[in-house]
Amino acid sequence: MSVRWLIATALVGLIFALTWAVSESVYELGSATSLEIAAVTAAAIGVPLSWWSFRGQLLDEPAEVAWVTWRRVPATPAMSLRRPADEAALDGAFHGYKGKNSPVVVLTGPTGAGKTQLAAGYARTRMAEGWPLIAWINCGSHEEMLAGLLEFADAMSLRVPEEGSGRAVERLRQHPPTGTQPSVIVFDGVVDVEAVRPYLPTMPGWRVIVTSSAPEADSLGMELALEPTPDEELSTQSGLTERTCQELGGLPVSVDLAAATVREEGVDQESYLSELASVAAGELLGDGRDGSRHEESYPPGAAEAALLALAGAGFETDPVTRRLLGLLAVLSPAGAGRGLLYQAADPQDVDATVHRLVRWSLLGTRMDNDGVLLHELTRRVVIDRLRADDWLPQVIGDAADLVGRATFGEEQAWDRRGEGDQLVAHIAALSTSAGSVSASLSPEATERVLGLRQWATRQLAAVGDGSRAVELAESIRTECETLLGPDHPDSLAASDNLVIAYVAAGRSSEGIPLAEDVLDAREEILGPEHPDTLASRYSVAYAQEYAGQLDDAVTNYDRAYTEYARVYGPDNPQTLTVAGALARVRALQPASKGRHRSGQRSTPQQR
Repeated sequence: MSVRWLIATALVGLIFALTWAVSESVYELGSATSLEIAAVTAAAIGVPLSWWSFRGQLLDEPAEVAWVTWRRVPATPAMSLRRPADEAALDGAFHGYKGKNSPVVVLTGPTGAGKTQLAAGYARTRMAEGWPLIAWINCGSHEEMLAGLLEFADAMSLRVPEEGSGRAVERLRQHPPTGTQPSVIVFDGVVDVEAVRPYLPTMPGWRVIVTSSAPEADSLGMELALEPTPDEELSTQSGLTERTCQELGGLPVSVDLAAATVREEGVDQESYLSELASVAAGELLGDGRDGSRHEESYPPGAAEAALLALAGAGFETDPVTRRLLGLLAVLSPAGAGRGLLYQAADPQDVDATVHRLVRWSLLGTRMDNDGVLLHELTRRVVIDRLRADDWLPQVIGDAADLVGRATFGEEQAWDRRGEGDQLVAHIAALSTSAGSVSASLSPEATERVLGLRQWATRQLAAVGDGSRAVELAESIRTECETLLGPDHPDSLAASDNLVIAYVAAGRSSEGIPLAEDVLDAREEILGPEHPDTLASRYSVAYAQEYAGQLDDAVTNYDRAYTEYARVYGPDNPQTLTVAGALARVRALQPASKGRHRSGQRSTPQQR
């Protein structure tokens, strides 16, 4: 049911009621005559309104599409530095394009130059003009880019169970724009140029914006390099002196931070410059102007501005501030929803802290006011600050607990696939953060991160994204076997998840010998009645079933059922699951020798 249909229906009903009331009470016509006049008037108005409603359903996006497309666009920041020349250049690049395909404009420049805000301002302007489709895809990592694209594909009803992300995204790439106006899609913060290239739309009618600091990004389309904003312009817009802007490196992001600090602390600029000069970023962060820790140095003045803002906002003194900034720094660069952050602290404290940090220009929000964003420069400063204080391992452990509480069972995998995609992106980012401090990470935290990666494998397999599941499962198995040995329980669990991934990827025959090896190892190490051993026998049958080896599958399902019933009892849910699988395959046997039916898979239960 579209919004236009609801509006049209309400208007027709209102017109009918008013015409009837006026005809009968004001003009004193009879009831039957008044009813007839009201019906004719409503019909006369209703016909064009119905066409307007019907046209909206044909040409415009459904209500849920509008929600998804704009919800990820960053909201207007507390302090928005206007770039009229760059805005005109961006719009002019699209108007001047003469090619047959959709134009791609690539915004380039250093971190903090304002690329994201320029693209977001363009998107918000087009939305205000009523353009029907505005999509925002965060591309700080491959996983978060796919999460955004898949959310978009879901909104367009282009995602089908068991077809995987590749097919859904390809449908999206070839999908014609919606409505009579051009559609806009922004790929923000591209790190891997070649990874994003296959996802650029091919159909005419799109306006594509890419923001990136990566080398070779200009190869994706028409480059619009953001030149440093003149100190005079920054000074005029921010209220800071030109000298202050110069000390901050002339970057909009650092000017934003400085202006917020001056405003929130109520200090004069001479005092601020004195504080700025006293900050030794190289000592505090192991980076900055001396480049002592990382290959990429912070822009001059930018790290110092971020550190002063962090100190003023309570990073060192307020536990909720430190916790939220730490979590956002190690989770997906695309940001986190408030629902996830509410698990970290009291919701009222979270909302109040987010609101305060937005005023300090340390955080941003999305237009739906749900997503909370951390600028890449601030992220890097927070991570290095946590590392210098030896707090980063603790933050990673806390984040793993937080994400772990947000996971759900495989029976909900498809219905909650959007949440699952976001969690997979968070887990990928968390795994990267954990790898950077693996030597100092506690065994418990290491185990939790590994468990989350295993969950991500099963989630991908359960929604039919087999190729991604296999890639992740293979990497986990290799790491576990290298570090722990092939017979360690974690290594065997990783191999078991790889079997599930092989089935999801349509490579069931490759999973059978692996599942048999895991079963043999678990029987020898754990014994035939251990829950993991029973689950492995189910996995063997599961792989055989989807490889079309139905006779072998029946044999192993039958034995698994007998053992489950003996150990757990005939009415146990796990026993009943195995019984259902056995009945299903027995029913298929006579008509399906050597082949298998299509449809939703029932994956082995987690063990």
